[in-house]
Formats: sequence, structure tokens, C-alpha cells
Amino acid sequence: MPSSNKPILQVQDLQVEFHTDSGVVQAVNGVSFDLYPGETLGIVGESGSGKSVTNLTMLGLTPQPPGKVVGGSVKYDGLELLSLNQKQWQQVRGKKIAMIFQDPMTALNPFLTVEEQLVEVTMLHMGFNRTEASEHAVGLLRKVGIPGAEKRIRDYPHQFSGGMRQRVMIAMAISCQPDILIADEPTTALDVTIQAQILELMKSMQEEFGTAIIFITHDLGVVANVCDRVMVMYAGRKVELSTTANIFRQPRHPYTVGLLNSAPRWDQGEEDLQAIDGQPPDLLDLPSGCSFNPRCQFVEDDCRKEIPQLVSLNGEIPHQHACLRDITTLKEDV
Repeated sequence: MPSSNKPILQVQDLQVEFHTDSGVVQAVNGVSFDLYPGETLGIVGESGSGKSVTNLTMLGLTPQPPGKVVGGSVKYDGLELLSLNQKQWQQVRGKKIAMIFQDPMTALNPFLTVEEQLVEVTMLHMGFNRTEASEHAVGLLRKVGIPGAEKRIRDYPHQFSGGMRQRVMIAMAISCQPDILIADEPTTALDVTIQAQILELMKSMQEEFGTAIIFITHDLGVVANVCDRVMVMYAGRKVELSTTANIFRQPRHPYTVGLLNSAPRWDQGEEDLQAIDGQPPDLLDLPSGCSFNPRCQFVEDDCRKEIPQLVSLNGEIPHQHACLRDITTLKEDV
């Protein structure tokens, strides 16, 4: 749980558009959240919901053009990130905020050895000379569980398995002990054993350095195990945000209910799984009213006319949701 009452990252009303030949895509539409030191915030939603774009924008990595930040604020420890130039970004990326990208094979440079890619970060941000940086890199590979680190450090990315490449990416991300780590689907396409090892590695790193983690994933089982709070996104908007316990115990948005019902549980069989009807909306042609209304089991006429605003429930722990109805009175417990 958060180790401080003061957020280290504050995102307010973030809006990102992509200008395409077919029209303007509102990839992120008014997203706001805080991140606290030592906290793990999970961000979930189907592909195209705006999860990755939100986090790439926070690191200044959204391609412009076609992307464009049209509104909002992203503050790291009081510093407005959206106003930084490229030289200023070099002092933040890797050192203060680091990212584990979804596909390490494309994120790592295939023409450089692992050593070259690891030492570059620490020589730039921590002032190490080449010898110090190499020794630090070997220590990082040991920390992430790569056997024979002294020899493997001279290998190229293609000489590592998928799980080992992911470990190299984590080593690179934690090399400067950043305050914030953004993990974009870090366990996708990995077998269960390697997935568990990587999650345990991230947890131990968080305990050692007090790192705040943003965890982007489709896997609700992972969310239940590692996240303190969860933000649910749909069609570029935040539709629900609360503690992990609240989200699983009493979800307030129909989309969250659908995600939970479609996730396998140890106490249910395959016949109990319920898919969400339909497909995510075309961001070039969003439905009127609530974007989820064509797929919602609780839809009424006003849902097709009015865009629901976020509502904060009163209570000791904030619980935000964007739905016109109180679905807790209309459904059985999830």
C-alpha cells in the first residue's frame, strides 16, 4: 500500500488524439489518477482502451505526429512532464521513471550486446565509468536471476529466451533505481513459472527501493495478486478506480463486472465463464451516450443519450465509477 500520503505522480484530465486519414481518434479522453510511493496501480481494459497510450504519453513517447496531447497535466513530484523538451526528458527517462516494454525483442537493440545496452544507461545517469558500469550490469543480471551473468552479458538479445529477455528489460529498467516503474504487459506470452518469477522479482525490487509501479495487464489474476489499486479503462476513458479489494468484491461499472465474469476462477468451471457481448467500439465512431451502452446488460434509454461522469462514493477509501445506474442493486455479487 502507499507509503506516503503525497502522490509522486499526478495525472489530470489527460487527452491524447491521433490524426489519421480516416479522422481524429480520441485515444485518451480525460483520464486522471494519482500514484503514490511504494504503490502498485493496475490498469486494465481490452486492447484499444487507451492503457498503453496513457503511459507512453507520461514518458513523452507518443509519436507526434500523428499523436497530439491536446489537454491535461502530468506531474512527477511537482514537475510538469508535458512541458519538457527532449534534453530535459533525458534526465527523467530511465533515471526517475523507467518502463518495461511489452515486447523485449523489439525494445532491445538486436545489433548491440546486452552489456552495451545496460552500461549506456548507468554511464549516462549515474556517472559510472565503463568498468564500473559493466560490474553494475553483471550485478543486475544476477539480481534478475540470469545464470552465468559474466558470460551472458556479452550475448545479443536473440541469444536469450523470451523470459530471459524480459529479465534483461527489467534489469535495464531498475538499473538506476527509478522512483516509478511502468510495466506494460511484462508477463504476456510467458509460461506460468517464468511469469511467477518475474512478478516476484518486481515485488522484491519494490520492497528494496520503494518503487511505485504502474502495472498494465489483461490478466486479472495478476492484478489480484500484485496491485493495491485498479483503474479500469474503456474507449479511452477511466470508468472505474478503487482498491483491488473493492473492485473484486463490489464492482460499480458494468464493464468491470463483465471483465470479472469473463476471467477464470479456481472455484468455477469453464461453463461459468461469461464473455462480454460485442466488440470494443470504433474510436472514430463512438456510440452516443455511454460508450459501453451497446454491450451493457443494464442499458436503458438515458444511457444512449448521456455520457456518464465519474462519481466518487463517500467512504474511507475513494471509489470512482462512471455509470448512470447503481448496478449493485441489479446484479448478484461477482
